[in-house]
Amino acid sequence: MLRVITEGCRVVLMTATQAEAAPLLDACREPQTYVVATKTLVVGDFPSSRFSLGMTPGNEKLVAPPVRAVVAVSGCDKANTAHVLTCLLQAMDPAPLIVLQVGIAGALPETGHGPGASVGDVVLATSEAYSDTGTSSPSGWLSARDLGLTIARAGDEELGGLFPLDLDLALWASEAINAIDWTDRDADAGAEAAVGTQAEGAAPAEVGRPGARPTVLLGPCVTASRMTGTTAEAEEMARRWAAYAESMEGAAAAHICALYRVPFLEIRGISNLVTDRDRDTWQVERAVEVAGRAALAVVDALSHLQPSGGR
Repeated sequence: MLRVITEGCRVVLMTATQAEAAPLLDACREPQTYVVATKTLVVGDFPSSRFSLGMTPGNEKLVAPPVRAVVAVSGCDKANTAHVLTCLLQAMDPAPLIVLQVGIAGALPETGHGPGASVGDVVLATSEAYSDTGTSSPSGWLSARDLGLTIARAGDEELGGLFPLDLDLALWASEAINAIDWTDRDADAGAEAAVGTQAEGAAPAEVGRPGARPTVLLGPCVTASRMTGTTAEAEEMARRWAAYAESMEGAAAAHICALYRVPFLEIRGISNLVTDRDRDTWQVERAVEVAGRAALAVVDALSHLQPSGGR
């Protein structure tokens, strides 16, 4: 069944929730919805909006063909993500050009490697790691790699729960995202967000920047089932992994893509700073918006690059 409904799909867009999927589904033409093992899959076309392929002899503009994609709403956390993505990659023939994990994330504090992310920014992962797979010990945290645990083998290399991602792909995506015209954003969007008091050592506040152009950052990200909810833990997590953002799905998607050797890109809109947990300060709608628009810009760019008739 999955092979039939995904026929012609060149992109997999992974989201955890319906809210994160909403901007993608709004752009999808002639969507067809399926439910497979409780997971919602929406198949449709994403027309090119920015790119043309030149002019014909008669001076008609040649517009890049639409990209057919499947939007998967997995449910939250690693097992759900791995489940639906495995089902899709096992069924799709040929394999997709790319898998995009799209959604929100929390920004970890600065680590000395450069400015941290702010609420409303976009983070593109350059690596992913299972930050809660390992063990505590009297001498400190030991990761899956430290323990030599068998987690994911790609070719002859055991990755040990740490997944390097394609930097060139992330850089290419950042160019597409930075080309977005953000001036049409509602200047009043997000004005209701609480600025609050930032704890010392936390990521840059800059919470109230409605209508501003998001900064696009590239860097490591981490994934955990147990969300970090205190400033002290956030600072420890940032030191341990030198990561920009934390989510509940990214490493699982990177894991499955590594096994199937499919290009993977993770796009996160920052909804909150990872400090002492205060759900009232989160700006989920704003993070969903920037992540969705960023992902659509990447799909649009793919419509320009995609060769006609196949991979």
